[in-house]
Amino acid sequence: MYVPQQFDYINLIGLGRDQSDGDHAARVAVLGSCTTHYYAGVLRGLGRAAGFPLVTYEPDYNTVHQTVLDEHSPLYSFRPDFVVFLTAVQGLRNTLLSTDRSKRAQVADGEAEQLVSLVRRGSQISGATVVINEFVAPYERAWGNFSARVDGSLAGVVHRVNERLRNTAAESANVYTVDCDYVASWLGKRTWFDERLWFYSKSFCHPEALPHVAGQAIDIFRAARGNVVKCVALDLDDVLWGGTIGDDGVDGIRLGDLGEGEGEAYVQFQLWLKELRARGIILGVCSKNDEEKARWPFREHRSMVLRESDISCFIANWNDKAENLRDMAKYLNIGLDSLVFLDNSAFERNLVRELVPETCVPELPADPADYIPYLESLNLFETTHVSDEDLRRSDFYRENVLREDEQQKFTSVDEYLASLRAHSIFERFDDHHLPRITQLVQRTNQFNLTTIRHSADDLKQFANDPEYFPFYTTLEDRFGDNGLISVVIGKREGTRLDIVTWLMSCRVISRRVEDFVLDQLVDAARTAEISELRGQYVPTPKNSLVSKHYEKLGFRLIEERPNGSTTWELKVAEHVPSGAPIERTVLQLAT
Repeated sequence: MYVPQQFDYINLIGLGRDQSDGDHAARVAVLGSCTTHYYAGVLRGLGRAAGFPLVTYEPDYNTVHQTVLDEHSPLYSFRPDFVVFLTAVQGLRNTLLSTDRSKRAQVADGEAEQLVSLVRRGSQISGATVVINEFVAPYERAWGNFSARVDGSLAGVVHRVNERLRNTAAESANVYTVDCDYVASWLGKRTWFDERLWFYSKSFCHPEALPHVAGQAIDIFRAARGNVVKCVALDLDDVLWGGTIGDDGVDGIRLGDLGEGEGEAYVQFQLWLKELRARGIILGVCSKNDEEKARWPFREHRSMVLRESDISCFIANWNDKAENLRDMAKYLNIGLDSLVFLDNSAFERNLVRELVPETCVPELPADPADYIPYLESLNLFETTHVSDEDLRRSDFYRENVLREDEQQKFTSVDEYLASLRAHSIFERFDDHHLPRITQLVQRTNQFNLTTIRHSADDLKQFANDPEYFPFYTTLEDRFGDNGLISVVIGKREGTRLDIVTWLMSCRVISRRVEDFVLDQLVDAARTAEISELRGQYVPTPKNSLVSKHYEKLGFRLIEERPNGSTTWELKVAEHVPSGAPIERTVLQLAT
């Protein structure tokens, strides 16, 4: 994870000495058959440094089973948002070494099953997300390099246990694992392990490693709350290539075999960025340059990995970069806190940190060979879900560029929207779309009327409950498919339908999707003999965009509370179809 300053173990323990105050602090239960106190302190310190305040709960030492299995234990009254299971390979190692090698796999399976049963019980806590620390592979190798080929070797059996944990996570919508062996390998096993601390205090790793492993958990927490990076905004000169394109020209910049090792480093960095784009991270350009010159390498340089088609938003001018980043966020319809800005200039980095504090601005190293190792160490791109829409996100934004160019040809918005020939699927939740629905519910912040984070299990229950009206909406037009972009969930209360959740991806704002959704929802309500719709707006720091949503759709205000929440009502009989230029596509059932 990235925090604005460097924090070591001592500083973080001091920062996390006290519990965070406030209703918005995430509640984290830290459980483990090892010492949890120092980990919890570092976790709180990291949360405070990253603007993600935490309150933690720890049971007495070595009481994990009793705590989780007793529904009357303080764990359940604590009502955690997150439950972290810490693991210590030192304890597992001794159990395995005390067992005949031929029986180690069986013993390991039993240990894994005990942990899995606790994880499953923890995952049933309402609203909780579970994070498991995988076991670090032990450093002991009785057979040296031949150990990997020996049945019952310590490393092989521990790998087997970790596979069981990963499979458990894959089977559950609210369980995730931290690859602690990756963290330990990155730091070095000699740095990770401190046997003296294990013997005397049952600390599962060296204190200096705690910020790194606790940071992984914070990253998962943030991703589960929808705080994810969506776009990397890139400077160009001395970031994507060496030299200045305006002065050196296409043939003079250092890239590929032109520039010796430095040129190869820039190619490697572009390959790394291309991989991010392939997994759904948007790439943007934010550069002080003449735009035409800035585009030359993308079009003409033979060693460029990235091309113009890979860039969803290209801003090259002489304005200050803080202003350009705001324009980029507005253009892409994403929050400034969804951007990572990469620039080689300390002046530009500090300017953006001062003027756009929401945006993450890493301290990019001076040597391009260090770019990838440094950025990987920050784990900026953590995610908790991957959907088809994720993998196509960059294409969605490229298609939006084409739409905006097309819009310039029309004199009215209505004419332009009609020209798109948009069509949409509006249907009840189904198993196929649940992963994307869950992702939207967990991540959407701006166009979200109530910001209720329903779990995957909750959403599946809604789909099977006739008292609920859970619908998803897709959108496609002549420029491309936007995928699944909206979710609305209603609950029947007699002859009234309460809209529990209404949210939409910001990339389709101003396309009249909300009008279309209301038309379909009213039709569904009318068919079910429902006479009234009722919706709420619950303000958050991020959803002011939809404060007038119900008013614009013709609902009548019936209540306004001191905290800014409002309740709205619409009589089904009084609704007039909006005429939104979107045609509904009816799914054809397979025969």
